[in-house]
Amino acid sequence: VRGEVIDSIHTLNRPFGGNRDFRRATPSNKKSQRKLQDVQTSPEEWKWILGIILSTNSSSHQTSLKDSQCGNTNAFFKIKISDNSSSYNGQTFDLQSDSFIMANTHDIEGSLEYPPDDLISLTHLHEPAVVSSLKRRYAKNDIYTATGPILLALNPFKHCQSLYSKEVMDSYNSMNNDFCHENVGVKKSSDQDEEKKCDDKIKNNTLRPHVYGIAERAFQNMIRDDGSFDSIHKNQSILVSGESGAGKTMTTKFIMQYLANLSQKNIHFTCVPEGNNGIEKQVLQSNPILESVGNARTIRNDNSSRFGKFIEIHFKSGGTLIGASIKTYLLEKVRVITQNYGERNYHVFYEILSGVSTEERESLYLYDLTPEDFRITSSSGTYDRRDGVNDVTTYQNFRRAMETMGFSSNQQIDIMTVVCALLHTSNITFVENGTEASALDLSNPFLGAAVTLLGVDFQDLNTALCTCAIVVRGERVDKNLSVQQASKALDAFIKASYSALFNYIVESVNECINVKSTCNGLGNGANHYVTNSSCIGVLDIFGFESFETNGFEQLCINYTNEALQQQFNKYVFKMEQQDYEKEGIKWAFIQFPDNQDVLDLIDKKHTGILSILDEQCRLARCTDRSFANAIYDKCTD
Repeated sequence: VRGEVIDSIHTLNRPFGGNRDFRRATPSNKKSQRKLQDVQTSPEEWKWILGIILSTNSSSHQTSLKDSQCGNTNAFFKIKISDNSSSYNGQTFDLQSDSFIMANTHDIEGSLEYPPDDLISLTHLHEPAVVSSLKRRYAKNDIYTATGPILLALNPFKHCQSLYSKEVMDSYNSMNNDFCHENVGVKKSSDQDEEKKCDDKIKNNTLRPHVYGIAERAFQNMIRDDGSFDSIHKNQSILVSGESGAGKTMTTKFIMQYLANLSQKNIHFTCVPEGNNGIEKQVLQSNPILESVGNARTIRNDNSSRFGKFIEIHFKSGGTLIGASIKTYLLEKVRVITQNYGERNYHVFYEILSGVSTEERESLYLYDLTPEDFRITSSSGTYDRRDGVNDVTTYQNFRRAMETMGFSSNQQIDIMTVVCALLHTSNITFVENGTEASALDLSNPFLGAAVTLLGVDFQDLNTALCTCAIVVRGERVDKNLSVQQASKALDAFIKASYSALFNYIVESVNECINVKSTCNGLGNGANHYVTNSSCIGVLDIFGFESFETNGFEQLCINYTNEALQQQFNKYVFKMEQQDYEKEGIKWAFIQFPDNQDVLDLIDKKHTGILSILDEQCRLARCTDRSFANAIYDKCTD
């Protein structure tokens, strides 16, 4: 669901109801017309108002509606506003049919009908009907709503333990164990028939839409072959997408918890691979580690993932989880240097500053220092979390998770050392050292700790930050950097170092949870994938971003979402309508926005923004202005 629709669910002031919704109203008098236009153009107001058809200048409502929609503009309708929250409640307007749309019966004020679990079953499916249904369901704590195979999830912004209890989890998988697996080993009908039976069983058992249902369906589709557990071959994917604060991180964790629990229930169908005892626990324990080093407080969310990840969860025959792998994308490196007001750096910085022991504080040169004492943790003036989570607690979870994942004591110490080294390094400064030259400030109290924790020589660090190497005609020339340039080099060094640390941690996690061996005893624990295994992939990617100041990372994030949006359109609209044509079903073509022009603007060869950027970076002299001019020259129609 689009972010602005979610926003309007929280800020909507007008209820839905009546026999007709309408928009772009044309009031009978000019004064009312001006008022209504003022309301509809205000960004704080919802653009749909409720009304009831009183009469029409045609003999039949239905006939006049059809005539008007076919281009006959002579049909007018007298509509009375029936919206208690509207300042125009009770007023009457003359409208043509293209100025209003039909509402559903459950939208009528006072109606006892409840919006359906699946929006596809709505009699009239349009934007206000969708928003109205989601709003009413959200008010009753029904945060999940289906629309065909897609699940819409609205963040409740509160703990809902009963919604994710063990009993609820069991209700989704035990149903399919009883029904879809009741004839294990017996030849069944086609895959499509089995999928329909399982879906019908969900409806007959009145199980509500839930993220567990999505995970269960993916699992069943993965193992479904001839009705037995002897073979497994259908890989599945689950896409978790939405704006920052929509709840993607928690949704991904719920999916992983469900699949891990399902693996435990199905473990008796197959032998457990050698060395894989507790693999479910290890897979789940990857979450606290990645959250510490990859999540941060943002304006909307106190635990926002600032990277994308694709998690492949591998299963053996019978549905036993045997391992997983994690691929990460687009880590927000700029956050390591600066954060917007009201936001924080990555959690790990604050966790270490709050949670390490007195002995560790001395070895890391932290002593009585706090986040307020370091540049990269104090630039926003924000140091705590609004969700009540304590940094000491999450630090303990971080260390406990690393132990579970098999991180050695030396590895854990090295990780903390690098994090603290970056804290101290962010505070070092430069002094002028001649014309257009600079050097490290020897009087800076943080320089000694930075050099020691980084494990580098002072002169080597000075050379790396205060000079740059240029290769001219095969010869290397060292060029001095000014204080301003050296400061930028320092920021680049910190970002690159943190990115390398993040990648190292992800690789270490993968070494622990990757498939290591099979029931045949192959490999003695060496990492390799089992040939007869299948996987469920979970893609957790941030939604569109638009900040007051946007950079290259926002371009990459939004480009990724544009590509996902095109894939979504293809899946939901193009392929579905192609199936209608093949099956000879009568239908009206659905117009949907095609974003290919946006993708071409970004990635088209020679004339796309990314191609122009590559070209500019290869030039001897390139500036922001020359890059901007090149874009205006090649990307303007």
